Formats: sequence, C-alpha cells, structure tokens
Amino acid sequence: MKSYKNINPQRSFVTEYVEKHSLKNNFFNEVKSLIDWNSINKDLKKVYTKGLTEKGAKAYSPLLLFKMNLISEWYNLSDIQTESMVNDSLSAMKFCDLTIEGNVPGHSTLSRFKKELKDQKVFDKLLKQVNNQISKHHLKVKKGKAIVDAKLTAL
Repeated sequence: MKSYKNINPQRSFVTEYVEKHSLKNNFFNEVKSLIDWNSINKDLKKVYTKGLTEKGAKAYSPLLLFKMNLISEWYNLSDIQTESMVNDSLSAMKFCDLTIEGNVPGHSTLSRFKKELKDQKVFDKLLKQVNNQISKHHLKVKKGKAIVDAKLTAL
C-alpha cells in the first residue's frame, strides 16, 4: 500500500529554527496537544481513500488537508488565503506537520477535499468532534482573522 506525501519528513538543518520560532504561537501548539489526532485521522481515512492505490501519484494525507481546513475555519479564510497562510506561517506549517522544504497543498486540492467530506456529510461531524475534544478541556476556539489579503494595485 502506498503512503501519502509529506509523511514523516526528514529533519533538515532548519528544523530546529522552525521549531524555535513556531513555539511562539501558543494557539496552534495548544490545539495540537489537546486533540486526539489519531481518532480524527482514523475517521478521515474511512471516507477519504485517495492516494492509497498503487496507481497514480501520491496524494496528500487527509489529516494534513483537514488541519488546513481547520485553519480556514478558525481564521475565516478562503482556500487561496489558507494556502498562502500555511506557506507563510511557520506555526501553521508546523501545526500541519509540514516542513519548510515540503510542498503545501494548493487551494484547489483543499477545495476538492472539503467538498468530498461535505458531500459525504462528515466535515461538520469531524469539526464537531474537534470542538468537543477542545471543550472537554473547558476551552473553545474563538475565531480570529489573519492578515493575508493586502495587495498592491496599479495607480
């Protein structure tokens, strides 16, 4: 059976620096430690089976794509903005278990993944599962805003 892209990436000379700087974002570190990701991953693999056949290119892991969709939900971002945030933010990258050398899934991949989960009526259930796990610690996610939409335009 094939594995997914970006699974168990090798540490590089910059990994130590990424970890040092990403520790400053408490939100992602806290959420990452509160959630039982194994149970989420198990549920995801029941409904998202892309990339597990011997034919075709490796797919991104469903857990990586789900974590990126959580970022999208928590920061009220479009798929394009989420892709940009994960590319730019060391903390978001680390939360998604990506390395700085790895590829970040594109916005169209995120969109197709979320549509498939919603079509199978599991996206909201998984989101509720995450929120329930967080609430067991007497916490809740207060949605934020990310600064990702500034751009230059012609005069």
